[in-house]
Amino acid sequence: MGYLRLLRQRHILVLWLAETLSVFGDRFFTLALMWTAWQREGAVTMGVVVIVESVPHLLVGAFGRRLLARFASFRALAGVDAAQILVVGAMPWLWDLVGLAGVLAVIVLIGLCDAITEPTRSAITPDLVEADQVRQVNGLMDLTGRFTWVLGPGSAAVLLAAMEPEKLFLVDAATFAVSALALLWLARHADQGAPTPAAGDLDEPDSAKAPVPRAWPLLRHHTALASAVALHGVGEFLYAITTVGIPVLLTARLQAEADAYAMVVMCMGIGSVIGNLLVGNIALPGRFLTVYCTAWALRGMVLVAFTFADALVTVLLLTGAASLTVPLGAVNLTTELSRLPQAERLRLMTVDSTGLHVASMAGMAVLPALVAAAPARAFLACGVLLVGTALTAPLIGRFVSLPPTAAPPSAASIPALGGPEDLARR
Repeated sequence: MGYLRLLRQRHILVLWLAETLSVFGDRFFTLALMWTAWQREGAVTMGVVVIVESVPHLLVGAFGRRLLARFASFRALAGVDAAQILVVGAMPWLWDLVGLAGVLAVIVLIGLCDAITEPTRSAITPDLVEADQVRQVNGLMDLTGRFTWVLGPGSAAVLLAAMEPEKLFLVDAATFAVSALALLWLARHADQGAPTPAAGDLDEPDSAKAPVPRAWPLLRHHTALASAVALHGVGEFLYAITTVGIPVLLTARLQAEADAYAMVVMCMGIGSVIGNLLVGNIALPGRFLTVYCTAWALRGMVLVAFTFADALVTVLLLTGAASLTVPLGAVNLTTELSRLPQAERLRLMTVDSTGLHVASMAGMAVLPALVAAAPARAFLACGVLLVGTALTAPLIGRFVSLPPTAAPPSAASIPALGGPEDLARR
């Protein structure tokens, strides 16, 4: 298997273990934060926490081009992780010391760190491997997030049997410490095992030296990526119907209990893990955009099928089938972005990440009311819209493409100045 061959490389093994621990810590942090918010402040505060944590992602995505370029190295990312150790570790006492307003400020800080590390780590990881291993290394990192959704809640349950929920913050702080040490090791030693020149200068990456490209000219030049990024955002907005809709569907139509929903969540995790193992270890036929749009169209068809699901086993099968296609899209998009030079790669990965946070916030704001009014019709509408968007997505790239005579945008040719007018153009 491609993953096993990758893990024989010491620098990839260290990065993967660090990322796995970090993601596990994030799962514990989310559980502890939401539970503490519920106990101390109530349900409304839980929603406020989610929104506040997303705000830095939007601001960094819109105005943080130069900021992200400065952190595009393993040494800089180690510093970001180290800065979070004390902040996250102090969370059990911060609520009493500074109150809700202070805690929200801390959450903004943690969200800012996440907004920096998520796209930059994804952007610099492909430089550690040969070109023919980029899809496998992206799949390996994607696998981390998927199996932690399956194992994370179980691990948290084991820990909670022996400690208070707020002590999970301390566990998360420990994972940040391990991750920071691993990233420091990579900054010092990865160039000894990495085959590409981009990984040889980890303290001062090329993306920090060159002017940072703007997103809009890049998207106009890379039309397939423009179509995929647009579909990713719209697709996540529509597919969010499953988050709020499946519990309603289970209780209103099937008179099921919480254990049924737990089975659905388990099927989501199992399906996505199987899909990741497939996409990370076998060659996929066809062009990138065709495969990507097909994956989203299949998920739309599953949403339509939910409209007619009248048994728990049907819901479980549909959930597993939809989750199977999720890595098919995610890994392929990350791999296609990884083919770009590092500065362009980082910029478009940030745009994609920002779009996902906007889509998530919009979905949570709009879809619950639709589901509450008519669950079946909400699934049908979202499914039809998703299939239609997936089939027409390639037209987006053609619509925004640069004229044939225009030169390809590059970090050297695109001005580095930014401001509100740039956000309007993007």
